[in-house]
Amino acid sequence: MSSNSLQVQTSDTHFENILAFYLDDKRSDEDKLKHLSDAERNMKNRWETAWIAMLEFRSREDCVKKLVHLFGVSKATAYRDVQRTEMLFGSFKKFDKEAQRYIQIERKHKLLQLSLKDKNLELAYKIDKEIDKLLGLDKEESTVNLEKLKSQDYQMVMSKKQENLIRKIFKDGQSHVNMNVEATDIPFQDLSDEDES
Repeated sequence: MSSNSLQVQTSDTHFENILAFYLDDKRSDEDKLKHLSDAERNMKNRWETAWIAMLEFRSREDCVKKLVHLFGVSKATAYRDVQRTEMLFGSFKKFDKEAQRYIQIERKHKLLQLSLKDKNLELAYKIDKEIDKLLGLDKEESTVNLEKLKSQDYQMVMSKKQENLIRKIFKDGQSHVNMNVEATDIPFQDLSDEDES
């Protein structure tokens, strides 16, 4: 095992030991649980409960109440548990907007089914429109790629004769110009037949 991998062992904090429990994929859960103290096992259970409550879209306050009720901990401990749960599993404040959109769509699908079951077609139509909005189906898709229409900067390399011609064009105000002032043959050497020695 590499020297910088996190393992369950006597650590400075309970958090590190519980984090190590989740990061260790080499041992069974039973074996990993043996390395946690009773207090750490209790914390782990509270944090998992808080996470499940957050997945059910409960507020922090609801999570705290649930932890106090189920585990008999103080409110202060429950708030710390919620904070550590977010540190361990991730924060719902930063929950992806796209995921929230699809959760809303699922909720509206359930309402749509209920309204159709009740034969409330007007409500079903409104819900269907809301789903279309969430999916962006209410907007017309443009066939034009606006990225390609952005102004571009092009650098041109030209001869002195071409430069003088452009200056003359601007000075005289001409509208049609042939930029092929003269064609110049450039010497070259075909290297494809030479030996690669």
